[in-house]
Amino acid sequence: MLPITSFLSCTVPTDELACFSTRQKHHAKTYVTGLVAVSNKTVESILIHVLPAKSERALNKFFTEYNWDTNQLDRERSRAPAGTQ
Repeated sequence: MLPITSFLSCTVPTDELACFSTRQKHHAKTYVTGLVAVSNKTVESILIHVLPAKSERALNKFFTEYNWDTNQLDRERSRAPAGTQ
């Protein structure tokens, strides 16, 4: 499989989420692109196939250490136009 060199269009709504920092948005887009496009849905496989993913530690940290307001995320998701969630 050739590397994926840009994020999929389905990740564009992530740019509007105020509850994520710029770095968190990048990790979210990397992960979502990998889930959609990569057959082996592990963090390691996503990092191999989705560019510009650089660090397994950083992507793991997105899930385990970053703090964001889940209530704010739910509010923002519920305000998103139909078809973008």
